[in-house]
Amino acid sequence: MWSTLRNPVRKICRPLNRYGHGYPGGCPGANLPFNLDSPMRFTLFFFIAGVIGFGAPALVFRHQMLRVVTDEPKEDTT
Repeated sequence: MWSTLRNPVRKICRPLNRYGHGYPGGCPGANLPFNLDSPMRFTLFFFIAGVIGFGAPALVFRHQMLRVVTDEPKEDTT
């Protein structure tokens, strides 16, 4: 059974490996929106993305948990 499936799978996978799924060069990081040439710049972008990506939801959650919520309607001062 496996020998009969091997050839059709090879016909599908061989062109995909050859052309690299549309990305020229086939090197890691070729499809990133920033350059990997400068290690300091990459570290800075990675740090900023991590702080925003993981920090913002944590701060929103903390704000919601510390917020004072009452069921009483506000008094009208007019």
